[in-house]
Amino acid sequence: MTRFPPDAVREPKRILFVSWGWRTHLYPMAPWAWALRAAGHDVQVACQPSLTADAAALGLPAVPAGPDVDVLPDFRGLVIGNRPGPAPEKGRTPRALALFARLADLMADDLVHYARAWRPDLVVFDPTAFAGPLVAAAVGVPAVRCLYGPDLLFGFRHLLPELLEPTCRRLGIADTDAMGDLTLDPNPSCLALPTAPARMTARYVPYNGPEAARAVLGRTERRRVCVTWGHTMSALGERHFLTGEVARTVAELDVDVVAMVSGRQFPLLGRTPRNVQVLVDTPLHHVLPHCDLLVSQGGAGSVLTGLAAGVPQVAVGQLPDHLAIARQLAAGGAGKALAPAEAGPEAIAAAAFDVLERPSFAVQARGARQENMARPAPTELVRELLRVTAVSADGV
Repeated sequence: MTRFPPDAVREPKRILFVSWGWRTHLYPMAPWAWALRAAGHDVQVACQPSLTADAAALGLPAVPAGPDVDVLPDFRGLVIGNRPGPAPEKGRTPRALALFARLADLMADDLVHYARAWRPDLVVFDPTAFAGPLVAAAVGVPAVRCLYGPDLLFGFRHLLPELLEPTCRRLGIADTDAMGDLTLDPNPSCLALPTAPARMTARYVPYNGPEAARAVLGRTERRRVCVTWGHTMSALGERHFLTGEVARTVAELDVDVVAMVSGRQFPLLGRTPRNVQVLVDTPLHHVLPHCDLLVSQGGAGSVLTGLAAGVPQVAVGQLPDHLAIARQLAAGGAGKALAPAEAGPEAIAAAAFDVLERPSFAVQARGARQENMARPAPTELVRELLRVTAVSADGV
């Protein structure tokens, strides 16, 4: 194992965090950015212009890179059951990968221009923000992927060199490894997929956005079920936002229900029974420790926050990545997965009842929480993370 002098990772560093335009991809990196700042390092976020205000709300200075891009039409085309025309041919490049490559290309020139002036020592990037490893290669510094869920892209890594080649050629860099030099992995064993060999496991620290309200949940004699549909699905269309429908369905069981919505989603909720408590703009990680089951859209943030709280789940995946996460959750024994075609009210109620009644789901979820808590938090891993910069500087 390479040994470094004591000051090799203690000298203040400049770390550039790279994301594109969705705050749900920025939030999982926030605990790492805060940990690095608390340790005395200089942190900047580079992102599309629309995300700079969200970065500022996290207390992180941000620089815009590239234009804003409305990706909602692209993602609407990915919703399962919402695709026009025939299904994509097997072996073709997934449309999401092509979209991420296009976003990287649009951000790359501004990002490289800024990085050459600011001279970061390290780039940390959202795994779908391929501009991260591109700019790292352009300025000759290491790149670190910060996973926000199971590594769904690792299996497609062989497709990325061709997708990124035009941007690499324009920037004058050799083809780069979009998997980075190191991967930060917050996934417990029951959710993890194969990932890059250079991997650092870390505690998942839930962060669901700036806190507008804190939940006050009293004791209940019945079991409590939390229903959330994240933020993405309502942005893709009102008909994809199922919190109200699912809350009404689950409320027919002998349970109390907490329906979690944003202020924008609240008008979409509809009428709810008396045993449904509605919470608006409340962080999910404040609520789940008081719940016995989470029913969600299968987004990475919802699922990981549920496992961090030790709560078993039912996940209905309407996007391909959400369904893949849901199925991995089910394969790990911490919940059940439903595809849209099988997610009618009766099926959702039956799945919720099954997870509540069979102890094995709760046992597996509690095991995931224990595994997560046993891992070091980002604040404890700053020195280890920055060793990658020492290795790069020494050419080891």
